[in-house]
Amino acid sequence: MFRLLRNPFFIYILGFTLAFFVYALDWSEIYPSLTTEVKIFFTITFITFIFFAIAVHQLKLIRRAPATTKQKLITICFYLIIALYFLEFLYERDVPLLAKLMGRPGIDYKEFGIPLLHGTLISFNSFLIAHSFTVYMSTKRKKALTYYLLLYVPALFILNRSIIVFGLLTSLFIYMHFIGRIKVKNQLKLAVLAFTALFLFGVVGNLRSGGDYIYTQSKATKDFMESSMPKEFYWTYLYVASPLANFQNTINKKSVGEYDFMGFVFYENLPRIISKNLGGPLQVERKDLVRIVPWLTVGTTYARSFSYLGWYGPYLLFFSNLLVYLMVIYLVPRRSSYHTTTIGVLSVIVLLNIFTNMLIVTGISFQLAYCVIFAFFERKKIVLKTG
Repeated sequence: MFRLLRNPFFIYILGFTLAFFVYALDWSEIYPSLTTEVKIFFTITFITFIFFAIAVHQLKLIRRAPATTKQKLITICFYLIIALYFLEFLYERDVPLLAKLMGRPGIDYKEFGIPLLHGTLISFNSFLIAHSFTVYMSTKRKKALTYYLLLYVPALFILNRSIIVFGLLTSLFIYMHFIGRIKVKNQLKLAVLAFTALFLFGVVGNLRSGGDYIYTQSKATKDFMESSMPKEFYWTYLYVASPLANFQNTINKKSVGEYDFMGFVFYENLPRIISKNLGGPLQVERKDLVRIVPWLTVGTTYARSFSYLGWYGPYLLFFSNLLVYLMVIYLVPRRSSYHTTTIGVLSVIVLLNIFTNMLIVTGISFQLAYCVIFAFFERKKIVLKTG
């Protein structure tokens, strides 16, 4: 099982299989039944990903590639990131964490930063977290580990949870490439740890929502409420299954009169740093999914694409995303020091497609661009001609 987690194409299958399994628990009355069209669509995506997973494995396109990046380059990148964050603090004249601790309103983390620069900075921060961890796992250099840990600090100052979550997830997938076979005893320990974490996630959720509120609002079934299953696991059910529910609900209730290919390309295929800043001036309409309830906001990577092109949207998005995955693996080959980092980032993107279209999320999709750029230049020598 753990060996499969080294291949992003298998991760897609495992991730969505888990989502379907959780959905089948049927603990909520507000989730619609999955239609035949949805089941056929995901069957096609599963078969396609199985084919490419096997092909990538047979061709040995993915393997553990030690990172031999010079420490000097990581140091330069680290101080560049710190300098740019300092520039943003001067620009905003505030630090979100300090404002929170001092009880001041402060600036919202979603609005913090210099326009255009901030999204790029967050993504580069996340990329360096991932690659410094790969360097540490390859070389065991303590300085690389120090930079890895320090790179989480800016996220705390700007109260950005995504950097921390993406960083830890990517580190986990990178770690998978460097460990050998995990003993059964340790696998059981990991399973217990995972269930404990999910239980605590539910405990925190109940504390924040006031207990029974969430079960009433989401219409938890009578069978579940009367069962011996700990109610804290209901939160995991909601968050893992709701994207599929929103996707199905969008298909059931969204009327697509005219196809909007421009909107589809603009908002479902370009990074948000581009669509967010240019969508308004260019008057490109942004369409949304149809939520089962307002506070469950995501609909897998495919729901919004349906709003633009009907069923053509999810199929086109699936194949365009697949093409990006294959291009990235080709452009950062296994001989590159950035190969393992790339596979780690790609694994997170594929896994989180359960929730939303991660390739358009600037903070994570740009990481792939950095991997490609650094891999391209790592073996290049710059020669200055004179005369």
